Amino acid sequence: MAQPLAAAAAPPGAGSHLDVAAVVAKVQKRYDDAADFKARFTQTLTSAALKRTTSSSGQVTFKKPGRMRWDYEKPDKSSYITDGGVLWLYEPDDKQAFKQDLKGSQLPAALAFLMGKGKLASEFDITFGPDRAAVGAGAPAAKNYVLSLAPKTPQAQVKSILFVVDPHDWFVRQSEVIDTNGNTNVILFSDVVMNSRVPDALFQFTPPAGTRVIDTGKLGK
Repeated sequence: MAQPLAAAAAPPGAGSHLDVAAVVAKVQKRYDDAADFKARFTQTLTSAALKRTTSSSGQVTFKKPGRMRWDYEKPDKSSYITDGGVLWLYEPDDKQAFKQDLKGSQLPAALAFLMGKGKLASEFDITFGPDRAAVGAGAPAAKNYVLSLAPKTPQAQVKSILFVVDPHDWFVRQSEVIDTNGNTNVILFSDVVMNSRVPDALFQFTPPAGTRVIDTGKLGK
């Protein structure tokens, strides 16, 4: 049965406060126990150099092992789809698709964690971050735990990460990734459903007839 996360666990008792290790363990277990999950998302990207912010929204679906699909609906339609081996970016309005071999270009550790790979405590130094609530439609009103994650091994794509964790269900309701250039990527998750038996076919992509396919691994060769 599909299980809404908001009803999956009771919130901590009044006045209770867990330490970092306990919160990380509960978040890890929540994702370890999820065979799949899907959610609505809103994404806000801010360019440090251009001082410009762009927003988008859509539906995201994850399924173990290593499968993922982001369907952007606004402002323009596009989809990122992977079966764990190949990552596709499909832009229907431009009738083009980009193909990338994940074996040669691994996903950031934070995204890999959401897909059910890796252990937070093994890959990040984690402390409590500044208090904040997830913002936007569907954001929980209860007090959240905020985790500040720093990669133990330097990453070109990630300088730091903030996870806003809902204590009702230990799901990451908001993530904020800052790269080494100071750009920020904030994603808010809402309407989360886990273990709904998402079909494998959702993560298989065949370019429609007339689509221009670009293999990014062959660019510049």
